[in-house]
Amino acid sequence: MEFSISKKVLLDCLSHFQSVVERRNTIPILSNLKINAIDGGLNLTATDLALELSESLSANVTNPGGVTIPSQLFFDIIRKAPENAKITLQKDEKNNSVVVFFGKSKFSLPTLPVEDFPVMDSDNLEFEINVEAEDFKQLIDNSKFCMGLDESRQYLNGIFLHTNGDQILTVATDGHRLAKCLVLSKLEKKFDGIIIPKKPVLEISKILEDFREHIKISFSKTRIKLTFGNVQIVSKLINASFPDYESVIPKDNNQTMIVDCKSFKETIDRVSTISDDKLRTVKFQIINNSCTVSSFGNDKSVGTESLAVDFNGSQISINFNARYILDVLNIIKNGKVKFHFSDKTAPTIIESDSFKNNLFLIMQMRA
Repeated sequence: MEFSISKKVLLDCLSHFQSVVERRNTIPILSNLKINAIDGGLNLTATDLALELSESLSANVTNPGGVTIPSQLFFDIIRKAPENAKITLQKDEKNNSVVVFFGKSKFSLPTLPVEDFPVMDSDNLEFEINVEAEDFKQLIDNSKFCMGLDESRQYLNGIFLHTNGDQILTVATDGHRLAKCLVLSKLEKKFDGIIIPKKPVLEISKILEDFREHIKISFSKTRIKLTFGNVQIVSKLINASFPDYESVIPKDNNQTMIVDCKSFKETIDRVSTISDDKLRTVKFQIINNSCTVSSFGNDKSVGTESLAVDFNGSQISINFNARYILDVLNIIKNGKVKFHFSDKTAPTIIESDSFKNNLFLIMQMRA
């Protein structure tokens, strides 16, 4: 096998694989990248047995064939090559190795049998939908920050993708906060919801940063395949039922505060600097049309700041995890934000007219 390719094209491709390949593996070949050279191009694949990423790209192939080589080592070598370097890779059959050339540099890397590289099953996926990249980016990015981390509740450690007719929705929750996002879509048939695990969600989000076309999504109850042009992701799904999230969204939060997103974010960020607990607790005290944000440190330090709001309701004093509020405000970014409070202990709903298809829910903290 032998091919040559520019550093930039190869490095852009290799950068997609680094978070897929696990640094420490009990199965050595899972630390390797599989490269198949065919007439006119390459196909690169990495897997951790639960997630598989493949990408095709053009290259000058002199001799077709396949190899597997250490992913991290190969990436580091290409990353440090001169900017305009032309990379040549050649398989050394006698020494069972791969030789990488550029300029006056030469590197010999070990290889493992390509036939031993595991391949994930991506056949027999009965459902298929097509979504515009911008819509899918919104569905993923506006909900992923709420995914859970609890190993005992795997069903929360991902995004719930489902439909309610002519809408595709994503929901994520860690039990303390929730994000619900939707886009309109003409679906040929409804499908049961699936839970996409956290790792593929983060990989999908990275690829969507530079992708602008439509995405083909195929899935069954156990697997999902996403095709982004010349990139393909195959992943196992979380085999569990997602909780009935609609039942936890309050229907009678009748006290509403409207505030400028940017100003409120800056206020919370400043005041929460005082808090030295893990939760970065902040207190909102809302009277008439003024909201005072305060935070307290263990060394008796105190921070407060007031700002004007449009408030419809009685006096409120309520505590939140500052990071949870800031995560939502960082997504909305600009314009007015609506906080719908309950006069009891129900979660607070956050919405914005600039994000009409999104709803965020945050549990209040005990005083």
